[in-house]
Amino acid sequence: MLQKITRKVQENLGLTGNESAVILFLALGLIVGGTAKLLSLDGPASHYDFTQTDSFFVEASSKIDSILAAEEDTSANAKRDRSFGSKLAVFPVDINSADITELTAIPGIGKVIAQRIVDYRNIHGKFNKVEELRNVKGIGEKKFARIRQHVKAG
Repeated sequence: MLQKITRKVQENLGLTGNESAVILFLALGLIVGGTAKLLSLDGPASHYDFTQTDSFFVEASSKIDSILAAEEDTSANAKRDRSFGSKLAVFPVDINSADITELTAIPGIGKVIAQRIVDYRNIHGKFNKVEELRNVKGIGEKKFARIRQHVKAG
């Protein structure tokens, strides 16, 4: 019987076999769905109280939000700690009084260069000008240009 209907649809509308089968399927779905809807209208509409589930989801989402906020804060701190070597420094750093820890907080200055700055200061005395940092082995023009804004002499 379905084949007869499919063939009639195909002949009358000029469709392929697959196209007419899809149209027939959609029409049957519409008929079955409409029938189910009409049958469900006969009974009373059931009302469900969502207050318990809503409060559960509100509580759960607030916990998730606080976890996400803590993770964002932690990742921001980790980025800051990696970029500044986990040290808090007040810029500009005084190169005449800073210890190795304070000097390594300067972006571009590691432990080796920091030790060389301290050694240079111990041998030659205080820096009169920031430009004297160029005399420290390992601080060339490029490195000096990067750290210039972060240091002061005296």
